[in-house]
Amino acid sequence: MQWLGVALCGLLLLAPVAQARAPDYLSFATEDEANSTEIFRKASPAVVFVTNTALQRSLFSLDVYEIPRGSGTGFVWDEQGLIVTNFHVIAGAHKLTVTLADRSEHSAEVIGVAPEKDLAVLRIENPPDNLVGLPLGDSSELTVGRKVLAIGNPFGLDTTLTTGVVSALGREIRAPGNRKIRGVIQTDAAI
Repeated sequence: MQWLGVALCGLLLLAPVAQARAPDYLSFATEDEANSTEIFRKASPAVVFVTNTALQRSLFSLDVYEIPRGSGTGFVWDEQGLIVTNFHVIAGAHKLTVTLADRSEHSAEVIGVAPEKDLAVLRIENPPDNLVGLPLGDSSELTVGRKVLAIGNPFGLDTTLTTGVVSALGREIRAPGNRKIRGVIQTDAAI
């Protein structure tokens, strides 16, 4: 009888071990959830975090200090290292740093600004070889009620996805400096 137990143990040891598989969570997702997940997977590598450092003179000495002035989200325009962000994020900057999705940090310089549209274009130093720009869409086909996704770095938190709908088209808002920006797309997706 003992030999039967030894033989069974031997057979079990020789039997192929079944590979444990991680569950495929997308197989449980609705079509809408799977679509959002896929868009996030494709777009998030092109989303960046921009930090703005300014200089400030001490009130009690002649010392000058770098201080955080602002931060915000941007996106990779192209593989050459062009980054699009908001003008209010970079206004008054002494130094700009862009953090890519892989968490690498790159110094950046301002290439162009359009304060009246609250836009700025930066170029990062030494862009990595695997940098890919975010594909652009066509907003002329948008209608109120369409689903939208927003990917950003609110409060410096790493790559956040929110969803919402187009709430209105052709809105007018005020940019920094009290300038009007026309043709704005309003959404309820938190950024």
